[in-house]
Amino acid sequence: MNHRRYATVAGITLAGIIALGCGAGSTDTGSVSDKGAGSNAAPAAEEKPKVAKMGSGTVTFADGLAVSAKKPVKFTPSSYAAGHQRANTAVLIEVTISNGTKEPFDLALVTATAAFGAEGTQAERVYDSGKGITDFEGTLAPGQKRTAKLAFSAPTKDTSTIGLTVKPDFDGSTALFEGGL
Repeated sequence: MNHRRYATVAGITLAGIIALGCGAGSTDTGSVSDKGAGSNAAPAAEEKPKVAKMGSGTVTFADGLAVSAKKPVKFTPSSYAAGHQRANTAVLIEVTISNGTKEPFDLALVTATAAFGAEGTQAERVYDSGKGITDFEGTLAPGQKRTAKLAFSAPTKDTSTIGLTVKPDFDGSTALFEGGL
């Protein structure tokens, strides 16, 4: 009977080690660089997530994948747009993903969310194919980059602070950006 108990404990322990080794539960927020900041800057000792500035910052993950976001601009969705209410404020943010890995990257896994203002009002994604506002599509070969126009709409006029979260895939890696109009 003791042999079964030890075998069960050993099996559970081994499964946990394998899951951790495969990156399950990863909370990689990447390293942040700002244009002109120099790459020799020492990393901060604190554990809080790194936030890049929209328009000048890039978040680079350990595997070489990099995400950047241009400064948000005011956006007027067309009458056929999905995800926008007439009284809401809408913004457009161009997001670029660069594949610095050695493997092709599936862009269909990319998700993005945004929040507006000091209160962090959750914004809804706006889809407006007539104005080229869609999701990332296709596969990105190593060394390539792709830019998509993403739009968001929220029931607030406060766009002094806009927080953008981009998750390149489902493994927990997250690129955080902040900016404003």
